[in-house]
Amino acid sequence: MGYVGEPFVHDVFLSYSHGDVDGSGQSKLKQWSQAFARELESEFKAHPTFGRTFRLFLDDHHRPGQSVDPMAGLTGQLQADIEGTAVLAVLMSPQYLGSKWCGDERDWWCRRQKELGFTTDGRIAVARIWPTTGPWPDTLNDSRQQPLVGFSFFDKTQAELLPQPYEWPEPGPQSRDPFRRELLTLVGWIGLKLTELKQRLDEKKKTADAAARLKASGGQVVYLHGRATDAASWEQAVGALSNSGLTVFPSEPDPVSADAKTMQELRQRRVEIMSGCDALLLVSGSNARAVDADLVVVGRQDRNSARAISNQPLPCALLDNAGALIATPQRRLAARSLNVEWIDATQTPWTPKVQTWLHTAGGARA
Repeated sequence: MGYVGEPFVHDVFLSYSHGDVDGSGQSKLKQWSQAFARELESEFKAHPTFGRTFRLFLDDHHRPGQSVDPMAGLTGQLQADIEGTAVLAVLMSPQYLGSKWCGDERDWWCRRQKELGFTTDGRIAVARIWPTTGPWPDTLNDSRQQPLVGFSFFDKTQAELLPQPYEWPEPGPQSRDPFRRELLTLVGWIGLKLTELKQRLDEKKKTADAAARLKASGGQVVYLHGRATDAASWEQAVGALSNSGLTVFPSEPDPVSADAKTMQELRQRRVEIMSGCDALLLVSGSNARAVDADLVVVGRQDRNSARAISNQPLPCALLDNAGALIATPQRRLAARSLNVEWIDATQTPWTPKVQTWLHTAGGARA
């Protein structure tokens, strides 16, 4: 098990083309790529955060369990190993673009992340080791179909004359700048992604463990969604629900950002935590448009994503603490059509209504 931990066995899978044009099993491109892998792993092993826990998969790694087993079928084990990897690292070259094996590895990895409920954004590291002219696969392009910026290991200013990567044909421990500087930058970025992913998985595991303990003792865990702009209402709801014997996640209201990438990351984290909870509660606030958005985005879309991960019912209710400002017949009808219960929280005590709803809705996970 690597640094990130379950459900991932390896931290990084290095996908590259051997560039074997004559069928000999050897090539200078393979020689350089495998030497690159050794230096990449060495830098991670020297890092105080990752050290001995870091785990790199390479088809020709010297450690058993981190390379192809010559006693087993190639396709099945490669698929299993890449599906069990946290970050996909690609050595981009014209040979990579033309390799069916590399395409299969990429497809296996992306499909598995979708099955696990994880986004692939920010988890594919592209090391440009040779200039390319052909189009890149969609998964290696951004939203505007532009290739990922990645990390350049060749001199762009002399690409036509000297397209070979730095330290050709074989980098080693004595290799210095510009190879070493670019390698350390790559290690830094991958390290940030691994740490972020580990923190999210650890948070999810804590939620699941807390839910399991509470379930054993008859307790329940609820996800309380509220916007940072309605922090006061959210905090009051947290206090009331906690005093009624419920465990409430997350530890703070959801921030609001205008940045699309940031919002996607926030939603992904929300879904992960939500998947370990018994029920979902939405704090209404007084902004009618925000309530409509929360009903659709959180109460429907994110809730369905969480249910797909946990394979468990996740009943949802809206805590109406604004009354007539939002409780229009049309909005209540819309909530009902989304299978979202409407709970009047304008007068205390309202927590008994939540407890009754949890009981009748089957909030306790089977």
